[in-house]
Amino acid sequence: MKKLLFIVVLSLLAGCAAKAPPFDAVVAFKEAEENMRQDAFEKARKGYQAIQEKSPDKSYDAVLMLRIADTYYGDELYSEAQVEYQAFLNYHPVHKDAAYAQYQIAMCSYKELSTIDRDPAPAHAVIREMRKLLDKYPKSGYEEQAGKYISICTDWIAEYELYVARFYLKKGSYKAAAGRCEKLLHDYPGSTSEKDALYYAGLSYMKLGERDLARARFETLVQKYPAMKETALSYIHKL
Repeated sequence: MKKLLFIVVLSLLAGCAAKAPPFDAVVAFKEAEENMRQDAFEKARKGYQAIQEKSPDKSYDAVLMLRIADTYYGDELYSEAQVEYQAFLNYHPVHKDAAYAQYQIAMCSYKELSTIDRDPAPAHAVIREMRKLLDKYPKSGYEEQAGKYISICTDWIAEYELYVARFYLKKGSYKAAAGRCEKLLHDYPGSTSEKDALYYAGLSYMKLGERDLARARFETLVQKYPAMKETALSYIHKL
């Protein structure tokens, strides 16, 4: 009796399997696209990945690879997104959307920027990847955006250097503070932090007894930022 029941169950399962409709990549893609439109990124990703798995000829399809990367980006999984965008570029370096993928790689790092007291590595990565975009894909249409984010991240790094310089100054580590200010002034001329870097460099040199260096920094502050003239001159008169 048990053997007969087992055979019946197997027959039913076999019947169900036989009736299962074949995988339709077109339908699956349409469903995934609809999920993308609704910001259901995980559902969309599973749909695109199912097409890659069940349609071997689609494994490295450019559209699918890019869509999967976009789903990670939409879910704010930026490290995973970067990996997928890079994979897309590895397989499709001259694709019409290659510049977009490179831009998104940079934007993944930009999205990981935190407060000014944190590691500036993401800001450096944005600058590096945006410059790569400009070099590898000239006239891509991303020139303005790339320039914008390079500028933002340059200022961000300069602010980080200033933050560290002020930290050292408060600790009484005047040589380290001056060094940080000088690095900022050398590496990021014209940044939004330049004015403060000149001021704190002057203060640091005063504390170190480096009168000539202090005077030079305060005089540069007066020349470049007239609004700071009164403050800078008050320190110069003390030298």
